Amino acid sequence: MMMHRTTVLAAALAALTLAPDGSAQRFGRRGRPPEAQPQAAPQPEKPAENKKVESWTVIQGGDVHVGDGTVLRRTHVVLADDKIHAVGQEVEIPEGATIVDATGKVVAPGFCLPMASGFGAPGGGSDVREGLNPFDPTIKMGLAAGITSFLWTSGSGAGTPGGNSAVVKLAYGDLDGMVCVENTTASMRMPLSAQDLSKFRDLVEQARKHQDAVKEAASKPDTKAPAAPKGTEEILKVMSGEKRLWIASGGGGFRFPGMGGSGSRGFDQTQIRQAMEIASLLGVGVVLDRPIEAWAIADEVAATGSMAVVSPRQRVENDEAAPDTTGSNIAQSAILHAAGVPVAVTTPSGRFGGSPSIGTGGIMGQDLNTPHVDAAFAVRGGMPNRAALRTLTLDSAKIANADRRVGSIEAGKDADILILDGDPLHYKTFVETALVNGKVVYRKDDEPFYRHIRR
Repeated sequence: MMMHRTTVLAAALAALTLAPDGSAQRFGRRGRPPEAQPQAAPQPEKPAENKKVESWTVIQGGDVHVGDGTVLRRTHVVLADDKIHAVGQEVEIPEGATIVDATGKVVAPGFCLPMASGFGAPGGGSDVREGLNPFDPTIKMGLAAGITSFLWTSGSGAGTPGGNSAVVKLAYGDLDGMVCVENTTASMRMPLSAQDLSKFRDLVEQARKHQDAVKEAASKPDTKAPAAPKGTEEILKVMSGEKRLWIASGGGGFRFPGMGGSGSRGFDQTQIRQAMEIASLLGVGVVLDRPIEAWAIADEVAATGSMAVVSPRQRVENDEAAPDTTGSNIAQSAILHAAGVPVAVTTPSGRFGGSPSIGTGGIMGQDLNTPHVDAAFAVRGGMPNRAALRTLTLDSAKIANADRRVGSIEAGKDADILILDGDPLHYKTFVETALVNGKVVYRKDDEPFYRHIRR
């Protein structure tokens, strides 16, 4: 079925004047204390030395949005098989390389979404590899919107970390290329009862003692490391950085203006502060899964090195007793960014509830054709343009714990790249070409969705 970007969507987004860089400076830049600085950013994996390259590709002369906020004008990107080999204005062009002319175009990292459904991945409760379908028709639709990977999750850890996860690629027609990395995240829910919080503290203490015992065993020849105490396995993975811990609200539904019902205000300050206590106990930042009131205590979130997945379009009523510090705020992404908190964006929940993941919901607020709209709403709330692109690229990949592989155009990272006909966040922009693992998997002119539309 042929897809159209509706006139209503165009008119609505035309009103979103993209703010110039630095538009969020009015919020100030509050530094986090030295002791709370996040761990150093992981470096891209280095290509294997002396590995024979089967296929060279050069994306030539485009304006490259690296993904970290940097833009390199009229720059070449050299791909060696499925990896990025070099980026620069003066790079060696390998003999026999396939040349892709991107002159006058924008080159950007593929969007890595923190939440999505479909795209050939199974539903919750099963192993991701068992249900993958590389020919799922929604894959092409996602690629047309710039999506090249997403975080798939299954299950929840309730009061302790748990659940399965994987970063899945939209590698159309390539089953082996669909799973980028597995078991990158764990999850748990707030609020915790006093009993559950006490249990969690005890498990963290056991985990720390186990870490000390492992270090001591490593210092002694012929000494076998002890087994991890039961119940601490996932906590140890989070503490070591092997997994990123996501914390979500487990209580009540949202209240939407004009829809009736009571419900709670969702992930409010009380629950966020308890999540920050969890982060402090673990000694590592956590991911706040769609907090509503993090904007009111952004410095506290930043102080733990934590991150956030935000729904910029989410509307939640404030508390009439404290209207200035409660409820949703369209400026939340900008305020968190100004405080130094990495942010990824996602869609709001559907009108009748359910997961806020990108999908084929369309009118339900989950339209996979427009993931950039949520980043544009972050700009509308005061986030700088280039920082807003990070909510779909590098910071989103970091939140998925996959930034060693995806999220930016850097040597050593996976060659998941978009060639667009304009600014990545502009409502008139289309993806002309998408590459996943160095292979062209989408061309606008070859697919039915938008080939009839010209800028």
